Amino acid sequence: MMKKILIFSVTLLMIINCARQVKKAPPPIEPTETPEIIAENYVSDAIDFYENQKYSEAITSWKKALQIIPQDAEVHNFIGLAFHRSGKLDSAIIHFSKAVELDSQYYQAWNNLGYMQFLQGNYVAALGNFYKALKANPNYEQASLNYTRASEILEGRLQITAFELVENTAKMDSLELQIANYRKALTVDSNYVDAWNNLGVAYFYYSNLDSAVICFKKALDKNPNYPPAHNNVGYVLDVLGEYDQAIAHYQKAIQLRPNYLIAMANLLDSYMHKKDYDSAKIILDTLRKSEPDNVLVRERIEEYQEILYGNMPQGGQ
Repeated sequence: MMKKILIFSVTLLMIINCARQVKKAPPPIEPTETPEIIAENYVSDAIDFYENQKYSEAITSWKKALQIIPQDAEVHNFIGLAFHRSGKLDSAIIHFSKAVELDSQYYQAWNNLGYMQFLQGNYVAALGNFYKALKANPNYEQASLNYTRASEILEGRLQITAFELVENTAKMDSLELQIANYRKALTVDSNYVDAWNNLGVAYFYYSNLDSAVICFKKALDKNPNYPPAHNNVGYVLDVLGEYDQAIAHYQKAIQLRPNYLIAMANLLDSYMHKKDYDSAKIILDTLRKSEPDNVLVRERIEEYQEILYGNMPQGGQ
């Protein structure tokens, strides 16, 4: 079964999920909850509020936690995220700034601070903070993408009008509007790789596969080292039965981005469609070991287990 896992290129990225692993403490046998447990319960409540888009309640609960643990950089980052979702960028900046003041290696918070400044049009400050995120973690892909976009705008290599049009278009449901707007963005900046890539995705879902391939290849003409376009053109080529070409593009995407899980899953699919089961088994074994709990990996284990391993249990080799 083909999986529709083509992706839109996200031009600016920030951490938008609260990943702190906290659990509410069970009711104590005696009323002896420590301040730390109380604070973590506030954090846990706030995460629940945030995930249910109750941002005001989340902020209130996180601030209660900060009354107990005021030096917790992660909680300040969380509050910044909630303020961003509430459209209060200045307040978000205050808390992201506090997070990096408390922890100068908090690369996600540096990226988020830069993102807020980017949204306010302060590209110089944004660029500096994306750089600080990369200095703390050179492999942080989101900050790398953001740094590139900010640099392109500051250097005049990316027109802000085209950028904003692509950003807004990616949120639209209408494929016709998406296609029209991406094409409009390309009339402003014909070298905009993300616009070519996203236009290709829109054409694919509009069932115009030939145009999709042309757009992805246009993106790769502009930037041969752009992993999403390699993944996406590979996907369409697989649909068209051009398995060897698809595999070559997936391999290039993975070479450029070694942890590119979607491309690895797509590569596995192409090997299965080609009936190259030895190669497919190598990829599935790699995925099983590296990402055993990922939804895509579990789906493929379930789908391909019997063909590749017979009745061997999923944990077997």
